[in-house]
Amino acid sequence: MAWQTNRMKQLLREGKAVYSCTVAIPHPNLAEIAGLAGYECVMLDGEHGTVSSGTLDAMILASYAGGSTPIFRAPSLDTTLVKQALDHGAGGILFPHIRTVEDAKQAVALCKYRPEGRRGVGPGRPIGYGLGDPKAYVANANDNMIVALMIEEPQAVENLEAIAAVPGIDIFNMGPWDLSTAYGFPIEERHPLVVQAFEKALKLGQRHGIAVGVSPTSEQDARDLYRQGARFFEAVSVESFLAAALSSYRKACNPG
Repeated sequence: MAWQTNRMKQLLREGKAVYSCTVAIPHPNLAEIAGLAGYECVMLDGEHGTVSSGTLDAMILASYAGGSTPIFRAPSLDTTLVKQALDHGAGGILFPHIRTVEDAKQAVALCKYRPEGRRGVGPGRPIGYGLGDPKAYVANANDNMIVALMIEEPQAVENLEAIAAVPGIDIFNMGPWDLSTAYGFPIEERHPLVVQAFEKALKLGQRHGIAVGVSPTSEQDARDLYRQGARFFEAVSVESFLAAALSSYRKACNPG
């Protein structure tokens, strides 16, 4: 089964780049298209988007149909939604607005079975709704799960060394818009304080085996960030790409 082999996690372990396409509109075809377009990860957005309990199931299936790993961007440290996403077969969870070691520990605990965490065991898709071997799945699930944390708060940057020491974290995903705004410099993605936070995350990530994620502003920026050590790229959202393409085409069609 596709969701029992986390291709995205394997790529990160090999030090390879993973490109993610965010889908905030809860329509499975968009998730499938993103995978078919070559994105290794589809980020199903339940924080800023409207992907929710009722739409997760079809969107996770569609992501796998397109050949990508679905990651659910949770609205918070929400026990119910995280449990549902994982039981539907999500390859991992991205948690927003992590601030403290306690937040990080809770995020890991929601995604991992005991003894590493406290994820509830239910007969969902990964174990064939009870028809598969639940013991085999549980035995390998923790190692196969991605736990990603948004680093978008100054408090998180201050606590980052302690957060990085929490076992079970796979990705520090930098949130430059929120972080720069919190520092008092709204939407300055390359403000020196944001760059310092990124460099700190890279240093700690290398020490603890945690991949660092970023949002590149261009193709060249992605290449530069890769050379600096970033490996997870929130490259584009379906909505912003569609808006830009529609706008560009409409302007190109103007007479004269």
